[in-house]
Amino acid sequence: MTINQLKYVLALNKYQNFTIAAEKSFVSQPSLSMQIQKLEKELNIKIFDRSKKPVETTEIGEKLVKQFQIIISESLKVKDLINYQKNKIIGNLNIGISSSLESTVLPLFTDSLLLKYPDLNINFSTNKSRLLYDSLKSNELDFIIGITPSNINDFTILPLYYEPILVIIPKNLKNDNSTEIELTEINSKNILVPNKENEFRKIIENIFPSASFNEKFKNNSLETLVNLSLKGNGISLIPYLTSLNLRDKQKAKVYNFKTPEPSREISVIYKNNTLKKHVIEEVFLLIKSSMKKIKNFTDVEIINPNN
Repeated sequence: MTINQLKYVLALNKYQNFTIAAEKSFVSQPSLSMQIQKLEKELNIKIFDRSKKPVETTEIGEKLVKQFQIIISESLKVKDLINYQKNKIIGNLNIGISSSLESTVLPLFTDSLLLKYPDLNINFSTNKSRLLYDSLKSNELDFIIGITPSNINDFTILPLYYEPILVIIPKNLKNDNSTEIELTEINSKNILVPNKENEFRKIIENIFPSASFNEKFKNNSLETLVNLSLKGNGISLIPYLTSLNLRDKQKAKVYNFKTPEPSREISVIYKNNTLKKHVIEEVFLLIKSSMKKIKNFTDVEIINPNN
């Protein structure tokens, strides 16, 4: 039994396809298949049912997969432990970032991060928060940059940034000359919202609980909804960092809510028992410093999505 064989089993369990599992494992398909067969012969059990399409993991295979995840996780800790004892910032660092933050947060610190830690092999993965947490639990990721979760155990949360939620109101829907908006002044039926599975949609629902929204435009792209709003098709909510990418003429239609401004909290999240804590905390300070250069907000009310 080898670590590589266990990794191949986990890959096939995840992708349920020999070709894809081999590609993701950077080996040929025959080699991956042969190594899994050797392991099955050694253990005298069938881990996978190859007669099913897609390939299915057997009942005993499911139990072994969970054990293999632990074994691989522990094996990876050997190098982490050595680096930790030597206080070295080297090795691999796998960072997950919520897809709702990728375009605004990632560009703020990547150059500084790669410049400061040239000996770190840094990899970025973007996905929905739910999938990122699955990867963090299975040790595929070392930490996540995302909206602060609620009711989550076994994780350390380091808040990075308070990001206000702003509102775009086109001229045809603006009733007065006020530059700051009360939440009660907004008719929620004019608010354009993403589809229900969208993380930002959940924040909007928490800002306007039990409200009805304008759902004529079935779209999951915040950029599309913002452009529709700028053209006079409704009101849209927009994160502060996203608003920085608008042109000056467009920014004239963007308003702050009165304080405390509804805001989302962006954090670094990692497992409590990680041996890369010293690396993660150093990287956290670098990212936090990069974000402070934009603008700081303190008089806020945190409105994060419920898990």
